[in-house]
Amino acid sequence: METLPPTYPEADFVAYAFAHMGIAVAKREGRIFELANGFVVEVESKDLYRLSHEGWVISPFDDIEKLCTFIERNS
Repeated sequence: METLPPTYPEADFVAYAFAHMGIAVAKREGRIFELANGFVVEVESKDLYRLSHEGWVISPFDDIEKLCTFIERNS
């Protein structure tokens, strides 16, 4: 079984989580993800993600599972 190294870029972890949860990414530029449903997620730091839609910040999230659940429910 393959495991992640002790340190890894947080944005790569987010990309993995989105793929695992079936959340489609339309475009990725480094730590910024434009999702197919119009949301934009910016990785600010470890366990801190900014979610926006059409330029409006919806909320900061500090839990990737809650972020993914919110995106799924509002797509």
